[in-house]
Amino acid sequence: MDMNELFYRHQMALMAVGSRRGASAHHADFDLPGHYADRIDAYRVRRGMSRYFALAARPSAASIGAA
Repeated sequence: MDMNELFYRHQMALMAVGSRRGASAHHADFDLPGHYADRIDAYRVRRGMSRYFALAARPSAASIGAA
């Protein structure tokens, strides 16, 4: 499974947890979002990636005005 699919499944699992109500919420003992978060972290470690991606650099206001 590639990183995009792991991110997708993690987000879907997070949304599913937020919508659980009633009996299904009480019987859900498996942390599916946590499972995918662990898989994402393992994927990053295997490939030598940092835990969080670097933020894109924003141009400063001074450089925009100078252009």
